[in-house]
Amino acid sequence: MKLKNIAAATVVALTALSSHAASTNWGSHDALELGGNTVTSGAIFDTYSFSLASASSVTSGVLSFGNIVGGAYSLYSFGADHVMGTSDDVGLGAWTFGGVPTTHTVSLSSGNYYYSVLGGVTAGTASYAIASTTAPVPEPETYALLGAGLGVIGFVASRRRRES
Repeated sequence: MKLKNIAAATVVALTALSSHAASTNWGSHDALELGGNTVTSGAIFDTYSFSLASASSVTSGVLSFGNIVGGAYSLYSFGADHVMGTSDDVGLGAWTFGGVPTTHTVSLSSGNYYYSVLGGVTAGTASYAIASTTAPVPEPETYALLGAGLGVIGFVASRRRRES
């Protein structure tokens, strides 16, 4: 994993003169957020910031089209200074992307977060698309109700077996 991150950083550094950076603020994260970029010969360093009003399960994935070298994306929470990209930001996960689409799910509390997408396009044009979805994390009462319901079903099934 470290080698892939070093390779991605090298590609970014070598192509910095023709880099393409975009910063998108999704605001309050909706159930589905989409983003992406098309790059012609250069480095990709894009960010997508968002906030969560309550604890949520967040699933994300990146799909690339064309030849993106060292494609990687990371999820961060804003640090105490509430400025993106500073040393006190906390990394919550880092993943690579390429030809085979994969998704990653993390549980997050309320707060401010951002994705950082890195990669390089050595020749031609390439694109990527990022998708992020949220679902509320169930409260403990939900699990208690589920357990009670399963207990009632087990009790009824046990009673039927004894009666027959």
